[in-house]
Amino acid sequence: MITASAISSIESMFEHSVRENSRVGAEDDCVITRLPGLISAVQPGNRKLVVLNISSYIFRVVVVAAFDSDESTVAHLAKILRIPDAKLEGQALLDGYAEFVNMICGTVNRKLCAEFRHAGMSTPFFLDEACATYLAMINPAATGSLEVVINDSAHFRLTVCTCVARDVELDFDIVPFEQEDEPTGELELF
Repeated sequence: MITASAISSIESMFEHSVRENSRVGAEDDCVITRLPGLISAVQPGNRKLVVLNISSYIFRVVVVAAFDSDESTVAHLAKILRIPDAKLEGQALLDGYAEFVNMICGTVNRKLCAEFRHAGMSTPFFLDEACATYLAMINPAATGSLEVVINDSAHFRLTVCTCVARDVELDFDIVPFEQEDEPTGELELF
């Protein structure tokens, strides 16, 4: 079981992370529309979905992203990833989508780790878009989708499915994100 507070926290974390990671500069406009339920296949088999899991021993959040591959979306992705004048296509484009989803989920995972010490992320992987019709089979306790439009031109959809372990109530309230200080060139060791 998942509480309304936990659902609201997860939705807020993903919306914040999408906004934070989708903008190249302050002038970028990021419009997020919440959609009920699961992502649906628009053109089965024609696109790849990027899938990533954030999980602990009491929950699993399955994130599924579908990107338009039009010129403006690909150009904006190249800006986000700081790939100057590069033509993203084929495997490089898929890798770019995977890295972008990884950035979004990484922000959420860091916030979740404050509440759940043992939360971790998978590496992104790809599925054919037709697989979206089977998302209900993972039996999520909560689902929600986001339609994201950046600068009226770049588009993608993100579906978040939250699964909870048997006989566990997932109840938490993550405080809203605070403005983080900009890094000033410190060396980060992993």
